[in-house]
Amino acid sequence: MPAPLHDFARLLAEARRDVGANYATHGNPAFARMLGLTGFDRAWTRAEGALLFDDNGNEYLDCIAGYAVHGIGRSHPDMVAALRDALGSGTPNWVQFERNPLAALLAKRLSERTPGDLEHVFFSNSGTEAIECALKLARRATGRAAVLHCDMAFHGLTLGALAANGNPKLRDGFGPLGESECIPFDDLAALERALESRRFAAFLIEPVQGKSCRAASPCYLGEASRLCARFGTLLVVDEVQTGVGRTGRFLALEHDRGCRPDMVVMSKALAGGFVPIGATLVRRDTWNATFDSMSRALVHTSTFQGGVLAMTAGLVTLEIHDRERLSERAEVLGEVLRTGFERCATTHAAAAEVRGRGLMLGLALRKSAAERFLAGLPLVGSLERLAFGQAFVMELLATHAILCQVTESHTDILKFTPPLVIDEQQCVRVVDAVDATLAKLGGGVSATLQAALRVSKHACDPRSL
Repeated sequence: MPAPLHDFARLLAEARRDVGANYATHGNPAFARMLGLTGFDRAWTRAEGALLFDDNGNEYLDCIAGYAVHGIGRSHPDMVAALRDALGSGTPNWVQFERNPLAALLAKRLSERTPGDLEHVFFSNSGTEAIECALKLARRATGRAAVLHCDMAFHGLTLGALAANGNPKLRDGFGPLGESECIPFDDLAALERALESRRFAAFLIEPVQGKSCRAASPCYLGEASRLCARFGTLLVVDEVQTGVGRTGRFLALEHDRGCRPDMVVMSKALAGGFVPIGATLVRRDTWNATFDSMSRALVHTSTFQGGVLAMTAGLVTLEIHDRERLSERAEVLGEVLRTGFERCATTHAAAAEVRGRGLMLGLALRKSAAERFLAGLPLVGSLERLAFGQAFVMELLATHAILCQVTESHTDILKFTPPLVIDEQQCVRVVDAVDATLAKLGGGVSATLQAALRVSKHACDPRSL
C-alpha cells in the first residue's frame, strides 16, 4: 500500500538520508564545506525553547536563534496549536481582493505599540522586503533618491537594501547600486553635515547594529529625529533584529523617548520564528504620498503579503510576548549575561569590551601580540583574520555545546542572541563557557592554532568535502 502523500515523517526521512548528495548538487556546496570544516554540520532533529538536539541526542544551547528569529523559543506549544488551528480552519488565503481581517488587526496592534503616529502597516515576507518598501515610500514622499546609512550597517542584501549596506565586502561585485552615502555610526555631527545637503530621501539606522553590536548613545535617535525633520529626510528605524522585546523594550527605539521615526521596519521575531514575515510601519502623510488614489492603490504590493499563517503567527507572538513578559525578561537576563561577560573582560586579555542591549550582546575580542604579528603577514594574515574569531565559536560548540556566531567572517566579535525564553541557569552556563574558552584560547597564537587543528580534523570527515 503506497504511503500517504501527507506523510511528513516519510518525506523528512528521505530528505535527511539524501541531504549530502542533494545539497552538493542542488544547494550551496561552498556553505556545506564551511559547515563541515568548522564542525557545524550537525543533524538537528528536535528543538524546544532555547535548546536544540542532534541525531545523537546531544543537547545544545542556541545563542543564535535563527539570527534572532526565535524570540518566543522554538516549538512554543501555543504557537503550534494556533497555526494548526489556522491551517484546519479553511480560511481562504491570498484572495487578494479583500479587506484582509487578520492583517488589519495585526496592523492595528502594531501601530498601538509604536511611539509616534505610525498608523499604516505594509506586510511583506522578510526584513529586506520591508526595507525596500521603506525606500520606495521615502523616495515618493520626498522626491529624492539618495539614502544615508552608517558604517557597518546591515539592512538586507537585495539591490536597494544593498545600497544602504555599510560593509564594502558585501557590496563589491554587484554593479552600480542606488545613490547612497555612509557616515560614522552614532555621530550626530556627521549626520547633520550629511543632511545639510538636502539630497537624502531616508536615513536608515539600527538602534543596535547587527554587525558591530554597537548601541546608539542615549538621545542619539531623538536628535536624529529632530535633524531629519529639519532637513526633510525621513528617519527609518530598522528594528528587524531588535524588535519584539530583544533589547528590553518592545522596540529598541523606546530606550530613547525623544525618537519619533517616520517609518519603522520589523521582521525576524515578529512571527516567532515560525513563518516568514516583514512589516513596514509608516506615518499617514508618508503613506498617502504613495497610495494617494484608487488608481495607485496597488502601486506597491506583494503576492504573499498578509498570509493567514504569517498574520496568525504575528498576532499570537504579540500575545505570548505580553503574557510571558518577554521584554522584561530580556532586560533582566541580558544583564546577567552582560555582567558575566564584563567580568570575563576584566579577567582575560582576549576580551576587549561588551556591546549591545538586552539579549543582543557582542563580546569584542582582543588579539595577542603574536596573533597581531600573524595578521600582518602575507597570505598567513588572511587566514589568521578568518580563523581568529571563528576559533572561539568552534570551541564553544565543540566543548560546551553552545551555538553562537561571529558577526562577520573577518570580525572578532562574538554575538549572542538567544531566544528570549532563555533562563538564568542557561545564562550562567553561557558565561561559564565563555570564561573557559577565553582562558583556553586567549594567549599566544592558540586561537589560530586551535582553529587550524579543528579544521584539519574536520577535513578528514567525508561530509566536509
